[in-house]
Amino acid sequence: MGGAPAGRARRLSGGADARQLLEALRDAPTGVALFDGSLRCLQANRAFAALVGRPSGRLRGSSLARALRGGPPGLAAAARAVQDDGKPRLKLPARIAGRDGELRDTEVSLYRVGSRPPGVLATLRDVTESHAAEVAGTKARARAERVAARLAKLQEVTAAFSAAATESDVARAVFQQGLSVVGACGGSLSFPRGDDLVHVVHAFGSLARRAGGAAPQSERLRVPLAEAFHRQQPVWIGSATELAERYPRLVAAGTLLSDGAWAAVPLSVRERPLGVLGVAFAASRVFESEERAFMVALAQQAAQAVERARLYEAQKQLRAQAEQAADERESLVKELRRTLRERDESMALLDALFENAPVGLGLLDREMRYVRVNAKLADMNGVPPDQHPGRTLWEVMPNVSRESTPGAVEPLLRDFQQVLDTQTAVLDRPVTGVARAEPPRAFLVSWYPVRVGERLIGVGALVRDVTEQRRAEQFQRQLLGVVGHDLRSPLMAITASAELLQSGPLGEREARSTGRILRAAHRIDGIIRALVDFTLVQVGSGIPLQRRPTDLMPIVRAVAEEAEAANPGRAVRVEGPAVLPGDWDPDRVGQALANLVGNALQYSPGETPVVVHCGEADGEAILEVRNHGAPIPPELLPWVFEPFRRGVDERTLRRKGLGLGLFIALQIVQAHGGQIDVQSEEGPGTTFRLRFPRAATVPAVSGA
Repeated sequence: MGGAPAGRARRLSGGADARQLLEALRDAPTGVALFDGSLRCLQANRAFAALVGRPSGRLRGSSLARALRGGPPGLAAAARAVQDDGKPRLKLPARIAGRDGELRDTEVSLYRVGSRPPGVLATLRDVTESHAAEVAGTKARARAERVAARLAKLQEVTAAFSAAATESDVARAVFQQGLSVVGACGGSLSFPRGDDLVHVVHAFGSLARRAGGAAPQSERLRVPLAEAFHRQQPVWIGSATELAERYPRLVAAGTLLSDGAWAAVPLSVRERPLGVLGVAFAASRVFESEERAFMVALAQQAAQAVERARLYEAQKQLRAQAEQAADERESLVKELRRTLRERDESMALLDALFENAPVGLGLLDREMRYVRVNAKLADMNGVPPDQHPGRTLWEVMPNVSRESTPGAVEPLLRDFQQVLDTQTAVLDRPVTGVARAEPPRAFLVSWYPVRVGERLIGVGALVRDVTEQRRAEQFQRQLLGVVGHDLRSPLMAITASAELLQSGPLGEREARSTGRILRAAHRIDGIIRALVDFTLVQVGSGIPLQRRPTDLMPIVRAVAEEAEAANPGRAVRVEGPAVLPGDWDPDRVGQALANLVGNALQYSPGETPVVVHCGEADGEAILEVRNHGAPIPPELLPWVFEPFRRGVDERTLRRKGLGLGLFIALQIVQAHGGQIDVQSEEGPGTTFRLRFPRAATVPAVSGA
């Protein structure tokens, strides 16, 4: 029914008007029916009656669902919704059984008519032919798209064949690019040998040999492959049943084949048989014409590619014999060119390095003669760069020689010869006085081998002037030493005066002040002792020890008591045996332990105890200091024993102390020949573990 009649039907105000409209539309090509408020048919035109396969007279009084048998399940609900809201429901799909029982595809549209109560006007349109045409068009388009896709894929495979240099390359292109288009699960390329039989040479997937040596499917397909080769006609096998029926001797009774369909397509070049392409599919199938055409075209392209690859391989073998001498000559030329190119590249890199490096750089030959130096090294030597090449160090600077400066020159000669002998670098050797400078300057010299390919052509030198750094370090050591020693005298006077005042009668205020003075003096004394110890370590003499037979347990308990007295409200718990004897310096051991206990108290919550656990194992005394503070960040753990490293106090969130406590503790433990390490993580907290050999040993040399 067209749009105008539908619009008119919606504007009808009563059932009588709708009947008049139906009378006008009795012979219209679109089916129209009127239903009352109970959704029972009042009247239907001829087209409606023809579509539903019932006379108009028999439709009167029928319910909507009965009149439109095969309609959508929600048709009655949709009609009631139209009665309620007045909104039409358009083009509802319905499959209607006609008089002959044939199902027709239709579209139902529902409109409200009248008002007291409202009825429903239904239109019914046959769309069977249009749907069939649409489905046919969709299938045709899909088939065209498949053909176009396969043609495009065939072009890609042809391009891959053009680039294939060997038979294996051709097989790889067939298997990976060609057969994937048709959904194959296996493939093979077979070629004849001297016995005139075809043999599988390349295979993949289900046609390849299984792990464990099981026979591949291609062995069972030998007869179809041979048939396709000798007859030069494709063989199409759509199912395992067809295979067994066509070749009963090939498949033993009861044998199950995993692949459901197979094809064997001959390979030929200019009607000359070359081989066979085998294809396997995981399920049975019907080989459509375009699929067969694709596989035949693929086989033709593969045959041409195999022929080209074989011709190319034959030409290569012929050329190899004729060009062997030329190849050797060309190889020598290439090697010479490579050497020259590497030399030029090395020189270019060396030029850039020399021009921009902030350190002295030089290249010396095997006789220790300068080949080239940069401006920085020339300035260190006090001689212009152009006066260095071809001359040794003592020729450039006559005041430097084995006789005049043997202490500086001999180590340089030894290091240089070591690099020549071992072809390994010698790094950061300290040298003093090898330069035209007053006062003498300090340098760090590194030697490294310089190669072209595998050939050593000389030795490189990297020189850093560390004079100012050494002076700064020396000044720091001297300053700390002077401060440490010179503060002792006034501090002793302050301490003695405070102790004298404390021994007499004092008021409460004076006693508190005197106590603060003594505590401050003790802290200053600790700082001075740390500075003096740090200075001893820096100048190289190390921590001095006064060893004697010692029991560690009284020392540990005394350190714990002093720590609790200095930190009111904190607890230091001692665990261990009654005695722990050994050969140690008791004062130094107590100093190291006090540093660790103080550190643990400083960086842990006030309500948690610090535990000192004592024990022994493998001839060593082991002291562990544990606290439950926040863990040390992993990136800081390697540096906790470095001097002047300070953490943040758990109580004040401020950095405290000089940062020498852990450094001094490490030096004391190492002076005893022991070791110290730390573990820190969330939960267990932080534990410092000290190992002291019970007998005197040579001090261990190890980093923190």
